[in-house]
Amino acid sequence: MLNLFAKNFPAVFVLFASLLQAQNATELWSRGYAVIPTPRSINLEGGDVPIDGRWVIVPAGIDSQEISVRTLRRDLADWYHLNLNAAPKGDSVIRLSIQPGTAKTGAGAEIDKQAYRLQIGDRSVEVTGNGAPGLFYGVQTLLQLIKHGPSGALLLPRGTIEDWPKLQLRILHWDTKHHQDRMETLKRYLDWSARFKVNMIGFELEDKFEYPSHPAIGAPGAFTTKELQELVNYALERHIQIVPVIQAPAHMSYVLKHPEFAALRADGSNYQSCMCDPKASREPQPRLGRIRAEGSRTPDSARTQNARLGGVSLAA
Repeated sequence: MLNLFAKNFPAVFVLFASLLQAQNATELWSRGYAVIPTPRSINLEGGDVPIDGRWVIVPAGIDSQEISVRTLRRDLADWYHLNLNAAPKGDSVIRLSIQPGTAKTGAGAEIDKQAYRLQIGDRSVEVTGNGAPGLFYGVQTLLQLIKHGPSGALLLPRGTIEDWPKLQLRILHWDTKHHQDRMETLKRYLDWSARFKVNMIGFELEDKFEYPSHPAIGAPGAFTTKELQELVNYALERHIQIVPVIQAPAHMSYVLKHPEFAALRADGSNYQSCMCDPKASREPQPRLGRIRAEGSRTPDSARTQNARLGGVSLAA
């Protein structure tokens, strides 16, 4: 189903956008374009700009393998059958760059670095981020803007868009209690979350982690430490933090059903641990595995004081 959705993204996206914006038309919408979430500042000029295979992507001051460049090339090819090369120059260019302060947000540093400016002219498209996250989000907006004209040509609206988030963190919740996703499925989920500028995922693990010190807790096929680290690294490259969610003292049947934890049950039920037992407050952390944040691996390590996660270390 997800593959089918991805293959038909332009049509599905326009339908989804129409439901959201039908009663609150923006300047983009009145011209047949749509972006989710709606940018803060939209200043369109007359006319549209056609793009085709003669355009090139110019990474200006950034590596050609930077995630924004790779994402732009991949999604142009996958969604629009438009294969553009990365090159130092060209007659018609999409230029990607990072220049702090380009978009004047008046916000704190953690929001400011997520801002971008998108300028679309006849022979140039400039995507400029205040920081790496801003450039990445500008690319997502550019990809959403492209539409097919009456003749089938790919079009962009001439003008300038500036945008930055109202909220520093935009969070979705993964709940894996009752199923086990494949790694490739979770990576696609991360890609789609990033496309809509989500930057944090609460990953509810329960028994879907191997818990090396107490492997009985982990379900068959549970994620290994190495696999979760791989997911965390994949997300961080897309400016998403994965925050592990392990519930306690209730919702703990996946732990308390095992004989070695039976003494922690409340009233004989494996739903909740007995908080009157001093062991219940001492044991879950060391016995269920330590999930330790390593702020040095986090590109935005000051995003949150309550749930910081960079390269996550999942140890027994």
